[in-house]
Amino acid sequence: MKKIACLFSLLLMSLLTTAQVPDKTWWTFSYPQSGSSTDLLNLRYLNEHFAGENGFIKLSADGNSFVNGKHKEIRFWACNGGSLASGFNNQKLDSLAKFLAKMGVNLIRYHGAINPKGKNTSINDVDTAEARNIWRCVAAMKKQGIYTVISPFWPANGHMGGWIPKEWGIDGYSGKDDMWEVLYFNDKLKAAYKTWVKYLYTTPNPYTHVALRDEPAVAIIQVENEDSPFFWSMSAIKPELAKTVGVQFSKWLRNKYGQLESIKDTVALVPIYDLTLPPKESTQKRVRDQVEFYADRQRGFYDEMVHYYRDVLGCKQLINGNNWRTASQSRLLDLERWTNSGADVIAVNKYFDPHHKGPNAGWRIDPGDFYGAPSALKNPADLPTNVKHVAGHPMMVTESGWNLPNRYQTEGPLLVAAYGGLTGLDAFFWFSPSAVTFATQPYYTFLNIKGQHPLNRWTTSTPGEMGMFPANALIQRLGYVKEAKAVVEQRTMNSMLNRDIPPIFEEQSFDPNRDFVIGDKKNEGQGKLSPLTFLTGNISTTYNSKKDTFKLSADLAQLINTKEGKVTSVTGEQALNYKDGVFMLNTPKAKAVTGFLSSKGIFNLSGVTITSTNEYATIELVSMDGVNIDHSKKILLQVGTLFRPTNWAEEPSTLMNKNQQLTGFKITNTGKMPWLGMPVNGGIIIKSKLIKKAIQLDVAGRAIKQLNLQKNGDGVMLKLPADAYYILLEN
Repeated sequence: MKKIACLFSLLLMSLLTTAQVPDKTWWTFSYPQSGSSTDLLNLRYLNEHFAGENGFIKLSADGNSFVNGKHKEIRFWACNGGSLASGFNNQKLDSLAKFLAKMGVNLIRYHGAINPKGKNTSINDVDTAEARNIWRCVAAMKKQGIYTVISPFWPANGHMGGWIPKEWGIDGYSGKDDMWEVLYFNDKLKAAYKTWVKYLYTTPNPYTHVALRDEPAVAIIQVENEDSPFFWSMSAIKPELAKTVGVQFSKWLRNKYGQLESIKDTVALVPIYDLTLPPKESTQKRVRDQVEFYADRQRGFYDEMVHYYRDVLGCKQLINGNNWRTASQSRLLDLERWTNSGADVIAVNKYFDPHHKGPNAGWRIDPGDFYGAPSALKNPADLPTNVKHVAGHPMMVTESGWNLPNRYQTEGPLLVAAYGGLTGLDAFFWFSPSAVTFATQPYYTFLNIKGQHPLNRWTTSTPGEMGMFPANALIQRLGYVKEAKAVVEQRTMNSMLNRDIPPIFEEQSFDPNRDFVIGDKKNEGQGKLSPLTFLTGNISTTYNSKKDTFKLSADLAQLINTKEGKVTSVTGEQALNYKDGVFMLNTPKAKAVTGFLSSKGIFNLSGVTITSTNEYATIELVSMDGVNIDHSKKILLQVGTLFRPTNWAEEPSTLMNKNQQLTGFKITNTGKMPWLGMPVNGGIIIKSKLIKKAIQLDVAGRAIKQLNLQKNGDGVMLKLPADAYYILLEN
């Protein structure tokens, strides 16, 4: 203990709190394009020689996870990307695939739209250029052992290269109208969708000569992206579609109740807002009928699509229906998930909100914008990994990230690996690469605002996010975190249709482009279990049960201490102090700490001590040879602090948002490249006689120099260099 205190004292000497914005002490983050040094950090070996080498991805025996064609468990570290629209021509796409594989990625999601674009198109046309882009992405990723998930349609068509032209003949829709909910209720669009995907999946891929339906490198088919009649957009459908839905609802009511005179030929729809309210005796039957009708219609649609893909087209892949949220997470989300549960895989899009506000916040960061600088460590209920799993189905978060201008990006990959592993999250897709390696031009240079350029808010190609992949890909893919059950829930269809509040539900997720309507949080009600329960272990639910029940696997009072602001997992491997904003991971093969480390300074994990005076940092040690840290001969030491563009500037500010005052910062300068990193102030002690050298690597994983590794009794200690990022500890 004296030696630990001595080391900590040495680290404190001449160290002061570093500024939150770049100054001359920050180090330059630069990815070398070439070099003669040996590449010592390359995780390509974790992938198969080519994706699909062992056959199609399948469900495990219990249906809760993925296995390969040889029934061996396969774990995914994933991201979105690969489209031509993102700037990836053939050469760049190949380079991106190699880089992603090197960083530990083995699954990518292509998010696109193969429907025809623009005027003078027929509804049954196919965007053959987009189909070709999907084919080339599958081929490029396959060569690097990266599987593909295909998302071929998004009703927000204006974001994907076109709007609904009048020529399509969908009543009420022309010009610049999105297609929210149209696919569920309009048979013409549904038939066209089938035509589009038939072309995509049955035409031989010109890059592999294999049709996608027979391509094991395609892991999962996603029917569509972000749509549901249980979302706010249902109240904004065109009157013509509302009439169509009303007619269908009338037929549904007659089928349920018989030919009653009180049932009109077209039934007026109650607003989606009414579905978010606590049930009232006077309207409960009417609202319940509409809820049940929507659920039946959506479930029938996805069941039909599963049948079409699998039995008509002959697709051999797993299938996911959708990935969206609802207008009320407590009253409608379980029902939404039930409608998707006829497919193999359940998914959701769920980002961590940086409280970024500005006129163009949906796609860019402008000078003058506000952001709140939240950390998930102090706002754990908002963690994107807080999702309720559906028993018998793998669970994926198909879009997410700690998006810019978030300061605290380096916590994200670690929290995803730690809590994703604990809860059995099967894939988490970061959104989205914008460069072959790291973004060297993340600005919209065609726009100039007083000599500055807006910054891309959606890129994951940053030092704080993409750069933290390797250690956490190892944790996730090699199973270094124990999965454990916390809550097993059962729900009846009756309680879901009545919109009863379950014992626990997910917090409303964030989307800057769809959050212009948000319901009154008071209407959500309160579950019996704290949202912090998501941090203790897996929460799973079963639908169509005979009785509403839930069972705890541990005494939550022993795991959740709200007085001290602490949450411990069922396994004891994860410990979060959300009051101070510090998280520790302590498993035999992975040790890590992230957060506002100067609040404590010394962090004792089994066999490892981490010290830091940084106001904020992430420090991880992960076994690279599959052996416990104390016996490992090869350990990756990964370090991340704060990263900002050169000349980035901000000032304290407040903002009123929906009658709530947010405290944060006004961005006064969006900066320029290169990225800069806050200096590291800290060190490590490892109880190991096998580690004998420490090699500092550059950001490309190549050797820079050997560091001074000092003996410390029955172990070694190392003072971290100010520009520490990747360090290889070896025998």
